[in-house]
Amino acid sequence: MTANAIVARRRLARGLRRYRQRSGKTLETVAAELECSVAKVSRMETGISGIRIQDVRALAPVVGLRPHEEEDMIELVRRARGREWWHDYADLVSADASTFFGLEDGAATIRLRTTSLMPGLMQTRAYAAALFSPLSEPPEVQERRLELRMRRQQLFDRTDPEPPKITAVLDEAVLHRQIGGPQVMAEQLAHLLHRVRTSGLDVRVIPFTAPTHPAEGASFTIFGFDHVDLAPVVYSEQPGQASFIDEPVEVRRFEDALKRAEQAALAPAASIELVERRIAELSR
Repeated sequence: MTANAIVARRRLARGLRRYRQRSGKTLETVAAELECSVAKVSRMETGISGIRIQDVRALAPVVGLRPHEEEDMIELVRRARGREWWHDYADLVSADASTFFGLEDGAATIRLRTTSLMPGLMQTRAYAAALFSPLSEPPEVQERRLELRMRRQQLFDRTDPEPPKITAVLDEAVLHRQIGGPQVMAEQLAHLLHRVRTSGLDVRVIPFTAPTHPAEGASFTIFGFDHVDLAPVVYSEQPGQASFIDEPVEVRRFEDALKRAEQAALAPAASIELVERRIAELSR
């Protein structure tokens, strides 16, 4: 996996913790040998403070880094300084959004759960434009927002690294809410099926008649990674609040909720048939 800047910083922090734990040394011991505060070592291990090349060089003999491990960590330091494609939209992208794009770009698996809107990764330009139209922004700003949303979707077609495996669990309401009107919505649903057929996107629809489940009313994304130092991360969206969750117990709670939602959903083939029927209704 090629690490972007966001992923590189997470791997650095968690790698440092793993190597320290492997050495059997405590935070206090490492801090004493480095002649720095315990708080500094803790901040490096949690990603709050950046890690410099000189930090890696100093840590290597303390925690017993092997030569190739030291060089891998140094390469991650360099990668963590990199400029990523979303930095071109710095005027639109908050720190949280930058983290989200980095996780999305670097994930091996992306599992989405949404209740009323088509996920951004699958939106057509017209659907996204209809969502942005109520915003009181100059036309040029809205155009850049559209560019950003469309740019994210290039991960479907990339070859190096391979695109992530994406699963989307949608409430049937997503198919019925007419964002942009019937024609825009029909085109949006057709685009969704195109992604299913050409990109391996797995779509599951929870019908109106399904029983309730633990993920009822919730929209969230679970990012999975293929590196030992990158545990799954949940991005949870609530009204007026969004958060990143990586505590194992909390992550498992979301994973269990998503599993229950998938059990309430139609099978993939039946989900596609439901989308096709909805397209036919909108096209009449």
